[in-house]
Amino acid sequence: MGLFLFILISFFLILLILFAMLLLIPIVYSVEAAKEEHYCFDTKISWLGNIIHVQVNKEEHQKMDFFISIIGLHIPLHDRKKVPKRSRKEERKKQERKRTKQELKKYFSFFQRSFLDQAFLLLKKVLKHIMPKKFYLHLIYGFEDPADTGMLTGLFYLLFPNISNSDMMKINPVFDEERIQGELSMKGRIILAVLIYYFLQFYFAQGVRQMIKKMRNK
Repeated sequence: MGLFLFILISFFLILLILFAMLLLIPIVYSVEAAKEEHYCFDTKISWLGNIIHVQVNKEEHQKMDFFISIIGLHIPLHDRKKVPKRSRKEERKKQERKRTKQELKKYFSFFQRSFLDQAFLLLKKVLKHIMPKKFYLHLIYGFEDPADTGMLTGLFYLLFPNISNSDMMKINPVFDEERIQGELSMKGRIILAVLIYYFLQFYFAQGVRQMIKKMRNK
């Protein structure tokens, strides 16, 4: 009986150590993207020292290519096929944008200030953790509504206060036309244990659990 209990405890300890290692081993990611007349991007995600490797490729008017590699076994999940262009009516886009803004305004008015403060703090922590170690962005952007362009520009300066003096990030808002153009290159890592810790901090913060209960009972 004593030997069986020792083996059982040892087994669970090994499982616990392996689980902790999985949470502590970083997930490494890289993204390459560009948009001129057409767009394309290439995303790679590796975990457990390339034992698990995911790659996603996408080019305009092409179906997304999705590959998973496990211990060197390469598994393609999508074939490359032409995807026909989709035409959208301008009036429909305007109505959808307007409806989305109204729904977001109604949704955020429901939350208490303390909950929003904690949620914003969580967002900042998560963004800081997943932020790439190597990064370059050159973005030229403009939307149909100049206010949307201004809001995005304000968000950039809120999240990256030193963006004006940065060599890694260059943004050029355009207020008189709709336009998206630029290039992006980044590489970073994500540690699952850190993200779990941040979410637990958020959940047990003052006012958060009460707000979650209120949302469930609504």
